[in-house]
Amino acid sequence: MAMFVLAWTVIPCLLTGCASLHKKKIDAGILSARQMSLRGIDAKLRGDLQEAESLFNQAIDNCPMDERIRYHYAETLWEAGEQERAVAQMEEAVQLSGGNVDLVVRLGEMYLARGDLRQAAIQAGKAIESNRQLASAWALRGEVLRQMGRDEESLASYHRALSYQPHYPQVQLATAEIYRHQGRPGRALATLRALAATYSPEETPAQVLFLQGRALKELRRYDAAGEAFAAAVRQGPASPELLYHLAECQWLAGEPANARLTVQAALAQPRDASHERVVAELISLQRRLSETPRL
Repeated sequence: MAMFVLAWTVIPCLLTGCASLHKKKIDAGILSARQMSLRGIDAKLRGDLQEAESLFNQAIDNCPMDERIRYHYAETLWEAGEQERAVAQMEEAVQLSGGNVDLVVRLGEMYLARGDLRQAAIQAGKAIESNRQLASAWALRGEVLRQMGRDEESLASYHRALSYQPHYPQVQLATAEIYRHQGRPGRALATLRALAATYSPEETPAQVLFLQGRALKELRRYDAAGEAFAAAVRQGPASPELLYHLAECQWLAGEPANARLTVQAALAQPRDASHERVVAELISLQRRLSETPRL
């Protein structure tokens, strides 16, 4: 009887010991996975994507249920150009997180970048349903609709995003582009000026200045447009398209000599097949300038 009692006293201790050892192994695995993940993040920041991928892979082997590791692994694969694998990992991250809304939006952005508008729209809808005040979710829906050619619906989503996050350069630029394509350069200019006001003059992004110039040009305010294009050139590097618009505005503003110099600078730039259209426009402008009397 004493031996029976002793056995039942020892067995729970042994079982507790096994559970404790098992827990320690799990904790050690999680700790190892997190350390590898941190090293992977560091490698990614250093630009060593191959090392980062290897570390995240090992981290997932040690802790396959951690959505944060899956997220970082997905972003590393995406940066490395492994888009299909990146999407698969982000899908896992979303599932493991229980539908974390930020991860849902990022998954939608990946689908969108791959041209899968249907899946991108689905993710945008899920994110909005989860949090109707999430600006990035409305921005995603706006971009999906814009790529579908549904500009008015896109504008509504973009404005909804801006109501929750007024400083949203990506959305403000897209909104201005829609206005310009709709033949509403005044609205485009107002949107761009609101965005430009959030930067100091020397830090205004070249793309903002370029689009301001386009809007001003369409409003036939050639002097002001030329100033905007020239400011964009100073931000550098200047594309042939930017130099073409600057030269044309200089010509239309009565500065043919400056326009000739700008055209020459544009045609002297290295170019590839993607520049064929703008090069043709530059040559046409050069021909028109050659017919303008020199003062």
